[in-house]
Amino acid sequence: MDIPKTWDIDFACGHSQEIDLSQKRIDQRAGYAKWLEQRDCFDCFKSKGTKKVSKEREKERAEELENVAVQEKRDGLLPLSGSDKQQVWARSLRRDVLAGLYDLYVTSEEHDEEWFEAEILTPARMIATSRWWIDNREFGLPAFPELLAAGAQSDDASENVA
Repeated sequence: MDIPKTWDIDFACGHSQEIDLSQKRIDQRAGYAKWLEQRDCFDCFKSKGTKKVSKEREKERAEELENVAVQEKRDGLLPLSGSDKQQVWARSLRRDVLAGLYDLYVTSEEHDEEWFEAEILTPARMIATSRWWIDNREFGLPAFPELLAAGAQSDDASENVA
């Protein structure tokens, strides 16, 4: 039996299209075709990714970034490397993590400001990549003192501490 090279795909969006799967290994074609059927067609997928952001949401994002910038300057944090989208996301993540750690350790009086400066802010200042903050976002706050110490010694660190 010959395994077809082109498949008629009925996409989840309702569109149908003949797709050339000759570049896929023979044993992968049926599974890939089934996977495609659970997705929107390429045109619908592409159009969903280019949605316009409302002016109101743009204003909210700009205000949030201004607040993040103020906190970064106050804490002496470095700019982060990465794409524009990564930087925006990682800067917000970093702000949220540091604020959460401050509440967890200093506000609760478990540790003092000097400990927070030495164990949290100093290594956080050394982490220069957006990727690090994004990759570690799923960890709970109690894991971050150890994560920050390791991150400050990794390839994600910068010697140019502010």
